[in-house]
Amino acid sequence: MSDPTTHGKTEHTLHPVKKIEIIVRGKKESFVRDLLDDSQVSGYTIHHNVTGRGEHGFHEGRLLFNDRDSLVMFFAVAGEKTIQTIVDGLTPLFEKSSGVMFVSDTSVVRLDKFIPEE
Repeated sequence: MSDPTTHGKTEHTLHPVKKIEIIVRGKKESFVRDLLDDSQVSGYTIHHNVTGRGEHGFHEGRLLFNDRDSLVMFFAVAGEKTIQTIVDGLTPLFEKSSGVMFVSDTSVVRLDKFIPEE
């Protein structure tokens, strides 16, 4: 008989990790992608043509014939040391170029997909 508190569903353990979100102009996409690859995160998600408003005004998501000026957003999840390596690598970029990064605590169920076994 299943546990009535779980309503017949399997319980999953949540594992704490860090999430980084990075928004840059399209012309910086390859720099960020290379940095993420070099940091050995297990994977990341890229959203092209991001629309939003910031310090430099409104940014249109779909620019005709010019994807280098549109905004690109990256998401990655990893352990704290890996995320710190990414932050350290991005800091010089943001001293010269517009863009933002956010680091937050999050949780994952399948830790093996994000943190390699040591």
